[in-house]
Amino acid sequence: MTKPGVYIIKTHEQLKAIADPLRTQILMKLVKDAYTGQQLAEMLGIARHNIYFHLKELEKHDIIQIVHKEERNGIVQKYYRAAASRFIPEDHLLPSMDLVETSRQVFLETVEGTRSRIELADPAAFALDSSNEHCRKNIAATYQLHTTQERFHAFVEEFKQLLDKHFTTAAKDHPMDQERSEETQKPYYLSLIAFQDEHGSDRS
Repeated sequence: MTKPGVYIIKTHEQLKAIADPLRTQILMKLVKDAYTGQQLAEMLGIARHNIYFHLKELEKHDIIQIVHKEERNGIVQKYYRAAASRFIPEDHLLPSMDLVETSRQVFLETVEGTRSRIELADPAAFALDSSNEHCRKNIAATYQLHTTQERFHAFVEEFKQLLDKHFTTAAKDHPMDQERSEETQKPYYLSLIAFQDEHGSDRS
């Protein structure tokens, strides 16, 4: 199933369905991959009946979908997937403080997910040697920037184009790698977070 990039939230009922911290966590998992209720319960450390309640609410409002089913030991397992990779409400639903906190939760989940990947990564990913002087193998940096919304949006669009130009998210050859077939492709993890920080200039 190919997910459309953006899902437009059109009703208050849909907005209420996603304005819950736990459902935000569930939705973020289902944006990345398809999972059963049992798998989600284990990942999030939550009772199955609680997970299924929230899955039914999200499914009822078309936020998630059942993408396929499998029968195991006579029990049908349903695999759920998010209907899109981004969810944006129509203007008439804004402002919404519930949605603000849901959006904040998305950022926090992203940070926690990145932290987990760092902790589980092979030590070799952070080992330093003389080659690091000329060739960077990783990066950890934060920046405090000042710009307009228009220029920030332009940067995001150019960033996405740059990703498409240099990398692929699947384990297959990228067009640029065909000229360097002798090099072995390696998986990299890239986490990007950016938001308008009104108080950033007041911090040291």
